[in-house]
Amino acid sequence: MAGRTRGRPRLGADEPNRREVILAAARELFADRGFERTTMRAIGSRAGVDPALIHHYFGNKDALVVEALRPDVDPAEVFGGLSAFLPQPGTEFITRVLHVWEDDGPRRDRAVALLRIAVTHPEIGEALSVFFLGIAHTALGECVSDDQRDLRLALIAGQIVGLVLLRHVIRQPDIAGAGLDDLAVRVGPVIDHYLSAQDPDVSGLRDAAR
Repeated sequence: MAGRTRGRPRLGADEPNRREVILAAARELFADRGFERTTMRAIGSRAGVDPALIHHYFGNKDALVVEALRPDVDPAEVFGGLSAFLPQPGTEFITRVLHVWEDDGPRRDRAVALLRIAVTHPEIGEALSVFFLGIAHTALGECVSDDQRDLRLALIAGQIVGLVLLRHVIRQPDIAGAGLDDLAVRVGPVIDHYLSAQDPDVSGLRDAAR
């Protein structure tokens, strides 16, 4: 019997289906076993493919978990048109953010799992940060002031991450138990502040600290 030839896997016409089968298997195993105890070999076995094929599609386990668990959201579709809510788009923005998480249970569960992993895995955390920054840029890029534009959008992304962590991962009782409209009304003005407020004059605070 001839030895098995190693190298780049041979791909057939069912390549898109194989990729989806791998992602489905990864989602199941990450949910059942967690990130650390899920191996590429186990995912390959569950998906019925050679682990080399997983490496071909996704590179490594960090990249695979990001692809498998991140929310399947099209930011342009979900967050388009917020400029129509100027000068105060923040409340509408937060309302849409919260509904992305609240309206689809399986999508929320995958995203919560990814957030938990991201806290202790820098490469995954970086990829998730890019995702949230992408939401901020897509949703509010037409609404943000030009001065310190990138910082403003990064602060907005941080606000989203903090709110989602407190509501769905840490489950802080006041935030986890609050209604969506109440949260949006309270957090929306913070987003508006990040979008357009001038930097405060902190020169007096600096002098006092000396």
